[in-house]
Amino acid sequence: MKNNYSYLLIGILLISSFTSFSQIEVLSGTENGTYIALANDMNKMLPKKAKGETEVDFLNVKATQGSSFNFDLLADANHPAKAAFMQLDLLLLKKSEDMLNGTKNTENLIVLMPLNTEEIHLVSKKGSGINSLNDLSSKTVGIGNSGEGTYSTAIYMQNASKLDWKNRNLNTQDAMKALLLDQIDAFFVVAVAPYEMIATIPVNFPLKMQLTSLENVNGWAEYYTPITMEAGTYPWQKEAINTFGVPSVIVVNK
Repeated sequence: MKNNYSYLLIGILLISSFTSFSQIEVLSGTENGTYIALANDMNKMLPKKAKGETEVDFLNVKATQGSSFNFDLLADANHPAKAAFMQLDLLLLKKSEDMLNGTKNTENLIVLMPLNTEEIHLVSKKGSGINSLNDLSSKTVGIGNSGEGTYSTAIYMQNASKLDWKNRNLNTQDAMKALLLDQIDAFFVVAVAPYEMIATIPVNFPLKMQLTSLENVNGWAEYYTPITMEAGTYPWQKEAINTFGVPSVIVVNK
């Protein structure tokens, strides 16, 4: 969402989705992530709500671990949050699990509004020899923590591509440290590019990183959107990178 009208439209839809005039609790994402930034930008455009003699933001934005964490809370009918940011591939995966297992975790969840498309980043050390998805075979790879959408995307990629890398559950910050210390060979992160955490690396930082283009090994990316990250998307990125996009959405529990 890049314009004020989009934020206002989301606000109108949120208003029509709830019968209460109380502040709406929204699950966003990590403190430095895209989701919480979007939610805070939305609040700047939306009207305040009266609470006693004071006014509060229209949205009660909650920082969270990410998409998977948000799904678990939103699917709980007893949780006060009734809206959440999440990756669409995660929601579709959960719907598939419901169909296979006869469960109803997604029964009351609906997509309220599409937001933007997040790029799948495969990050490694410059000169690591990791130049394709196939090069991850037998490597140790950071895949996010279990509360993040990156985690579910990476697990799906591995299962569908039938590649045999070793997973490490690390968020982006910890993955960067582990890469520097040679504790992992690469890591995934799903985020809107340029993602601030890897875009603002100091020039003198000892870790020189590279992005790797992703190919559709064994059809894993059949339902993802091909995207090119142009050269210079990151200060240290000299060549265009072909990857795939993951739509992000606002989901409500009706």
